[in-house]
Amino acid sequence: MHIPMKKILLISLLSALGSAGAMAAEQSHFEHFITRDGAQLKDGVQVFRFAGIHAPELHRIEDDARGTCKADPRGWGQYFKWPTAEEQENWIKAMVKTGAKAQRVYVLSVQQENDADCARETHILAPATPDGMPRLNETAMKVYDNMIAEADKQGLRLILPFIDHWWWWGGREQLAAFYGEKPEDFYRTGSKTYKAYQDVIRQVITRTNSVTGRHYYDEKAIMAWETGNELEDTNAAFLTQTAAWIRKWAPHQLIVDGTYKKINDFSLSDPNVDIISNHYYTNADNNHPEQVRKDLEAIGGKKVYLVGEFGLLDHKDLNSIMQSIVHTKVNGAQAAGGFIWGFRGHRHDGGFYWHKEYTGHYSYHLPGFPVEGKANQEVEVVDLVRNASAQMAGLKKTPALPVPEAPKLRASDSPFAINWMGAPVGRTYDVERATSAKGPWTVVGHDVSDGVNEWDPAKMDLFRDDYRSLQLGKTYYYRMIAKNESGSSSPSNVISIKHTQKNLSPQITLSEALTTTMDKGVQLHGAWTDDNLPDRKVKTGWSNGGNKNVHFCDAEKDDTRAWFSAPGNYVLTFTADDGLLKSSKNLNVAVKETADKIPADYCNFGGGAMDVKQGKLNVVKSNENQLAIGDDGFLGPFANEGDSVSWQVNAPWAGKFALHVKFNAKWGGKKNSFIVNKGTPIGIEFPQTDEKGQDMIVPVVLNAGENTITFGKLSGDWGYMFIKSIEVTAE
Repeated sequence: MHIPMKKILLISLLSALGSAGAMAAEQSHFEHFITRDGAQLKDGVQVFRFAGIHAPELHRIEDDARGTCKADPRGWGQYFKWPTAEEQENWIKAMVKTGAKAQRVYVLSVQQENDADCARETHILAPATPDGMPRLNETAMKVYDNMIAEADKQGLRLILPFIDHWWWWGGREQLAAFYGEKPEDFYRTGSKTYKAYQDVIRQVITRTNSVTGRHYYDEKAIMAWETGNELEDTNAAFLTQTAAWIRKWAPHQLIVDGTYKKINDFSLSDPNVDIISNHYYTNADNNHPEQVRKDLEAIGGKKVYLVGEFGLLDHKDLNSIMQSIVHTKVNGAQAAGGFIWGFRGHRHDGGFYWHKEYTGHYSYHLPGFPVEGKANQEVEVVDLVRNASAQMAGLKKTPALPVPEAPKLRASDSPFAINWMGAPVGRTYDVERATSAKGPWTVVGHDVSDGVNEWDPAKMDLFRDDYRSLQLGKTYYYRMIAKNESGSSSPSNVISIKHTQKNLSPQITLSEALTTTMDKGVQLHGAWTDDNLPDRKVKTGWSNGGNKNVHFCDAEKDDTRAWFSAPGNYVLTFTADDGLLKSSKNLNVAVKETADKIPADYCNFGGGAMDVKQGKLNVVKSNENQLAIGDDGFLGPFANEGDSVSWQVNAPWAGKFALHVKFNAKWGGKKNSFIVNKGTPIGIEFPQTDEKGQDMIVPVVLNAGENTITFGKLSGDWGYMFIKSIEVTAE
């Protein structure tokens, strides 16, 4: 990056204004700012290149384990939380220890109307007065401060985008709403929205970091400011003014044009733009290795090139793109780096955060878990990124992982709920127990993993001790050892737990006495609860007391059907056994004669497939995307609220059934709903498919006789789904 002479006075002024604060500021762990030299980035005189797994949530977490906030009418609105300082430290260490030199985070979040109902906080708050400027949330910005400080401490450079084109975290649309303007006014430089955007930039860059004592414009950990995320409507006036504005406040740091899907000619000639970025995704028709060369040719060596995001592909395809990023040259110019989407880190109190994409891919966890992450190809993806980082550093092979540091064991009042914050590059853990704080120690948990996907802290614990090996009323001490292929950590902190939980027998709840006839049988439901002692395994089942006239479809299932060879009064017994204690409860069933035909099969049912032509359509008139049956037999796209199709299904008995759905989600995975007999909508997350589609089984409860099953776009549904047929079978 070349700094024109006319800006020297401004730089001196900014330094002078910050001199008082600088007296108390920490010394940066970096020697240099990252600079641009033509099409290359430099750290001092060394070329700076990088590969990584994109970490969008270093400063704000979508807490997927809590599900979606039902107060958000968009249907997919998440709950959010701020990461703890220990979480940020852990995540950044994990990235650096696996070879990362740089990282791009997600945008600053913008307040929106449903935040209060979902207990969400954002970085950018509405103006205090109608014509005022947006305000920064101090709580949020202190988290941002710590992210920057920790990145500096651990040796990670950051790319920080300002505002989102999209509304996921609140973006241009929500910023415009502060002033009664439209989303497109964000790109109009004469608008109130653009003025607010500029003021957000000013407030952020000139902020004094509460941890380091430095202004953001003096933070060497901040490699670059990005105009925003996927700003696909960027125009020349917008970019010219925005880049000049950022340069005014941040003369030492680089500037990224945050455009999406294209290379802007006006960006290549802008003296304030240093880096051209693109994102590769299948829905943008650019998720392939040839895009690297195509973009480098378009840039022509005039700027640095960055692949800011790519992903949601098989690991072999991801590696092809990453290797193209590493090796492709156009007249000597190469990509500076690339980030695969996306990373989530350890939770403060155990397990990992996670996110599931519409394609079915999950976020990746470092250092990669061969068992829990197998379906997500986690180890393969992590390893291909580590390999690329090594290649960019000029190494012949990927360095071994460092030996993990000690995990952080969290306090607990139960030996059956032991959790810890995992070590940044720990793959497995040994749990040790003693009867004294000083030992001797015995391993009671060997090669325990914390890499489980879809971790739910409300329902899960990383380790539970063996109830049978503990004495009630005695105090035990626990510590942890983290391990990976390079070695074992030093022991963790020690916690003490007094064992006070006495095993109780399972508690059973059954319905009142049942009455039926010989032609119908009965649906049975055995409900039970347990204290999860001695462990979580409880064996359950139904028995008939040896009466040969009683038959079960599956006696080992809690929910099953029973039928009877003769009329009479019967006693059925449901039993739950936790391994040490057992409970049983009886259910009386009165069976009467019938004049109706006795069915040949009380357990199996298949109603046959019904295509959409056999259903009743409700079509909302629309100028585009009107509901219709295509030549391939699929009905879609359910783009308008109220679009639906209904089928009539006759069930031989009341109870649980399996609804087999033939669908395709060729336009991406979406949430949509079924309704049975005008009941509560059953929301279904449909994964992305090709045009041929796939089958899905949805559990439903039907009445005996006629039922109505409806699929459609309800309030809060995404729509844009295609259905071909349904079939109901016995569960």
